[in-house]
Amino acid sequence: MDILKIIKEVINSFLTSSLISKLILFISAFFAPVYELYILLIFLVSVDYLMDLGVWFFKADKQTTKVWDVTKPFIVKLIMYSVLVITVNSVQMHLIKEAFELFKMVIAIPIIAELLGIVATVERYTGVRIVDKLKRYLGSWTKNNEINNP
Repeated sequence: MDILKIIKEVINSFLTSSLISKLILFISAFFAPVYELYILLIFLVSVDYLMDLGVWFFKADKQTTKVWDVTKPFIVKLIMYSVLVITVNSVQMHLIKEAFELFKMVIAIPIIAELLGIVATVERYTGVRIVDKLKRYLGSWTKNNEINNP
């Protein structure tokens, strides 16, 4: 009998909750299977935005560039990436199923793009050439592996 009371209470709480709570619940149901990559993407977008906001705050001419010019791309990215995640995940779940990982392949593209955006900002304002150093390290690593494994 206790389980019936718990189920009844959950249903009653859901029905009496606000529209926003119901909407958040349904949206989270769509994001549940893709939670990890979606959170990573949103994290990278947020880090990129915070870095751009910091650059704007400390370096930009605040008379010609307003904070909205920095914030607008962030909001657009959040909306567009969320739509991308929902649609690609829906296609993966309902059309492709287990044939291959379309979702991971498609979502990897904006994740890499956001990572490169962060690296470009760091390179631009610190002068440290991260990509060049990484290429050099990877080149020497592959040469060492070729020598060790002929």
